[in-house]
Amino acid sequence: MAFMKLDNGELLKNIRTFAKKNGLTLAEVATLAGLSASAIYSWKKHTPSKGTLKEVAKVLGTNYQKLVGKTEHQATERPAVDLKTVVENRRHQFEYDGQPVSPAQLKIIRNVLKTMFKKP
Repeated sequence: MAFMKLDNGELLKNIRTFAKKNGLTLAEVATLAGLSASAIYSWKKHTPSKGTLKEVAKVLGTNYQKLVGKTEHQATERPAVDLKTVVENRRHQFEYDGQPVSPAQLKIIRNVLKTMFKKP
């Protein structure tokens, strides 16, 4: 199952539209969502996590799908798989490019993922 690719330009346009309807600036939306005031502006260059976008959607009184510009059909076409659930599942033997992933390597992968997705 694939990660849903977001169009950052469309995302920012949607956030601006919802913010305007709510009488808020992007900085105010970010602050109310528990982010730095300039966080939303940085999304021109990188895509925020789904959890962060859900928090922004709450502030704006909408849902994640509408915020990212996906219809219900598009959003449910390929449900997301939580990578944490996958790598924490100790019942499976993992491979990469045909090579078994050792327990030590899997521990490194888990630590990298934890670091990458650490909440601010």
